Amino acid sequence: MRHATPVLDTDDRIMLTSRVLPVIRTAQIVAVAGFVLSMIMAAMSADGFARFYHAYLISFAFFLSIALGALFFVMIQHLTRAGWSVAVRRVAEVVAATMPIMAVAFAPIAVAVIANEGQLYPWAGPAHAHHEPAAALHATPAIGPPATQATPGRPGTPAADPAATAVTIDPHVEAYFMAKKTGYLNPTFFLARFAIYFAAWVGLALYLWNQSTQQDKTGDLIHTRRLQVASTGGICLFALTITFGAFDLLMSLSPAWYSTIFGVYYFTGAMAGAIATIILILVGLQKLGFLTNSITQEHYHDLGKFLFGFVFFWGYIAFSQYMLIWYANLPETTFWFAQRGASTNDAHYSGWSWVSLLLPIGHFAIPFAGLLSRHVKRNTKSLAFWAVWVLVFHWIDLWWIVMPQMGTQVRLGLPELATFAAVAGLFVTMALRMAKMNKLVPVSDARIEDSLAFENI
Repeated sequence: MRHATPVLDTDDRIMLTSRVLPVIRTAQIVAVAGFVLSMIMAAMSADGFARFYHAYLISFAFFLSIALGALFFVMIQHLTRAGWSVAVRRVAEVVAATMPIMAVAFAPIAVAVIANEGQLYPWAGPAHAHHEPAAALHATPAIGPPATQATPGRPGTPAADPAATAVTIDPHVEAYFMAKKTGYLNPTFFLARFAIYFAAWVGLALYLWNQSTQQDKTGDLIHTRRLQVASTGGICLFALTITFGAFDLLMSLSPAWYSTIFGVYYFTGAMAGAIATIILILVGLQKLGFLTNSITQEHYHDLGKFLFGFVFFWGYIAFSQYMLIWYANLPETTFWFAQRGASTNDAHYSGWSWVSLLLPIGHFAIPFAGLLSRHVKRNTKSLAFWAVWVLVFHWIDLWWIVMPQMGTQVRLGLPELATFAAVAGLFVTMALRMAKMNKLVPVSDARIEDSLAFENI
């Protein structure tokens, strides 16, 4: 809702000063220290680099999701020609523009694949023999209600089988599926696909950032039209690349498992994480005296709506994925949840069962109730609290996806903290360098007045 014709306050601080340089240097030190510490622990570990690779993947997937979520947020604002979000859009553009450093941060994962030892991805290891899966599938765990009889023509559909207590898929079955998928899951094609993904993500992020910042200098409306056109095709490209990127990065950790909804599952977490990050950055900037007049309670209210919406959407997608697999009770999909203790079969309970119970409560039910109120969305302190809450549980969600691949033991310690520090340091360094180069608000955007005058009804 627009009710006036304001102009940008010339006294508002919308440029980062050189005082941010010590923060950049600190972030760089944290990144180096985190990486060195994680390397030392990996070298001293009994399981070699396996723990390092899994811990690193969690942090990489976490920060990559934030950058991807911010990229989608920027494109959807251009695509819908939104006016309310112009004042907050530059922060989202900066977060998305960290994509080049995320491409660099992919290097350890690429090394894990090229090493061909299978310490992270089983399919990127020594060749496995081909085995018929029929007999072994009978021994893979069922998580849902026991079937009364096997489905004709489908070997291994779970009948009531008290012996089905294992929490990992039979290695013969895993080898069988890997043999079937070698055309897709192989190091060369995997790295080629990620080269394409990052080319698309980096290209889109830098193009949107460049056109927006160029408009600050020229004020030409041609930039607005270019941004709208780029976002139209960019949304389609984004949908494909984030879906297959999630399949490759996370779902292929267990090459026998599949879920057609997994790409959307990762996307919902990415959006919740990105909106939470944008909120925290804006709150932090205002605490430091920046954007005190450009960003208002009305902007936080709408960002709070976005955060609430994607918290709910994550819950819906998470429930849909689990419910469909639980009800179908097919061994080639149920083992993945059984491995994580997310089972109605007591025999599959493990330390991960508590995490499986914690996620729907902490990632959905509690923030859903906490963000429901209009008052909460319009209060920066309460909104910042829930933003931190959502980010914590987004990380826990990725930890729950990745770490059980190493076994039923719940692993959380220095390797996870060190790798988090390493990637976080790189992410913050890149974000601050990009933010320092231009104004924190698109001052020449044609809809800046709409954003400054915006009010929620």
